[in-house]
Amino acid sequence: MKATYAVTLASAVAAGPALAQDSAADFVPETLTIEETISEGPNVFVMDQAWAGPSKVNVLGAEDFAMKGNMGPGTTAQMVLSADGSTLYTTSVYMERYTYGPVTAVMHEWDVQTLSVRREFEISNRLAHVESQNALLALTADEGYLLAQNATPATSITVVDLGAGAELAEIPTPGCWGAFPAVEGMKFTTICGDGTLASYSFAADGSFGDPAKSEKIFDVDEDALFTNGVRIGSELVFVSFNGNLYFVDDSGEAPVLTGTAALTEGVLGNWAPSGSELIAYNAPTNTAFVLMHSGAYDGSHKDAATEIWSVDMETRTVTGRSPAHHENGLAVTQTEEPVLYGATEEGNVVRYDVAMGDEVSLSMAEEFETAAGFVTLLKLDR
Repeated sequence: MKATYAVTLASAVAAGPALAQDSAADFVPETLTIEETISEGPNVFVMDQAWAGPSKVNVLGAEDFAMKGNMGPGTTAQMVLSADGSTLYTTSVYMERYTYGPVTAVMHEWDVQTLSVRREFEISNRLAHVESQNALLALTADEGYLLAQNATPATSITVVDLGAGAELAEIPTPGCWGAFPAVEGMKFTTICGDGTLASYSFAADGSFGDPAKSEKIFDVDEDALFTNGVRIGSELVFVSFNGNLYFVDDSGEAPVLTGTAALTEGVLGNWAPSGSELIAYNAPTNTAFVLMHSGAYDGSHKDAATEIWSVDMETRTVTGRSPAHHENGLAVTQTEEPVLYGATEEGNVVRYDVAMGDEVSLSMAEEFETAAGFVTLLKLDR
């Protein structure tokens, strides 16, 4: 046995070099390259927010959901996209030991075409560690300043001067949440726990004045508002837990309630709004889309949607009801023919074609299984 093995091994060794030379002659090494920029076309930015490590922003092709790449901010990230779609801003935190010790809050400015960091700098570590929402990180109308929500749990807004690349001011907003930038100027409105809204103004030197508070606008016990509203010109529109729309004009010194509209009144099935980013607005058609669920009860405002209702914002009436797919967030394009996107409870992203008319209908055109842990926010660049 030993002799036979030795002869066989010797034969294999003798033949080895010849076989290797033949294989080497046929081998063509693969050249790996990295695309300098993402492919052309509109994009969907998908925030996969993480609480036990870095978050992730996946960039998908808006038409076919092709994965173009991703950006990696830190834990509990928020994001906002510039109006031209060329720059993404994120805020997130970095914890040295997670269970105790220092926390560093960082703002990143990302170049969308290359998905790379242009710059980063530290901001107040009072930054709120909460689910991503549009009102928690916003750009002023001229995009010169970034507004970031803080909570310790005392609430305040950090104003970041993007030109200087530094924090400008921290504005106390006791009992209030979110920052909705004004149509123009260095001003924002926030929604407060006593049923009022308040507007704050600030200056380029970091100074700011006292809040201009509204009269009581909503009843926090009987008809609480979701804090994720949309802007329609000079008005902010909020959805209540009971399915009412509140229209608030904040173009003056203090916010003023201009009207309400009931979406669910007279509708069988005990319907109510639910989700996080539960309302999206398409300006060219003056249409809002709202996530809804039936069989509502105290606490079901967090439930995933079973229908998506279309609302004509001129007549303030429901113009369509379409099946949903367990969404908890919406985003819509600002094109003449709107395209609606939803983030599902399962962490997927869906695209709906919208058929406008006297009755608006939605049909699901595509679904992307992100394999994400916690899809919290969608942004679109068209």
